[in-house]
Amino acid sequence: MQGDANSETARGRAKQSLVIIVPRAKLDLCRSLSHAFGDEAHVRVIPDRRFKDRRARGDVNGPERRRGDRRRRADMDGELQAGRWIVVPCGSGHIDLLNATNQAILFLCCSHHVVPCQKCQNTYQFRWIPRAGPDVFPCPLCGNDLTPTVVAHAQVCRYWAPPGTETTESPITVGAHDTSIRAATA
Repeated sequence: MQGDANSETARGRAKQSLVIIVPRAKLDLCRSLSHAFGDEAHVRVIPDRRFKDRRARGDVNGPERRRGDRRRRADMDGELQAGRWIVVPCGSGHIDLLNATNQAILFLCCSHHVVPCQKCQNTYQFRWIPRAGPDVFPCPLCGNDLTPTVVAHAQVCRYWAPPGTETTESPITVGAHDTSIRAATA
């Protein structure tokens, strides 16, 4: 049973594209962002847990083994201390945003999906993001490059097939049943 739970946890982490970390003092912001990304199961919004939720040791006699907190990062500390949330893209691959098929998927299927901008602390739907070029996605408000966030989204979005598993069947369903468009038009 324990192995099954661990593999399920690992699969859940593998499907995440973004982790948004919110300052511990702003739990209402955490709820608001969770609501904004409600349908996006691949985005995880969590409060900052670096200091308070450390593992408790069973034996109190032994000294603390860690020399420091491994989750502490200087680039994040300033943002969190200023009361701003941070975005951590979890994607590890490459998506060719110059490919016409990939551009069509972003335009047609992902236009209503939400992307966060850490710099201006706003969230935007893909269709609101202007295109500076075929593979550049600047924030509409501050101009920050959202391309790493877009790529992280594409790696887990249900409309994108993993490399090597492309099929001619459409992932889009018609009606309440899982009937492909091809079957619906036949």
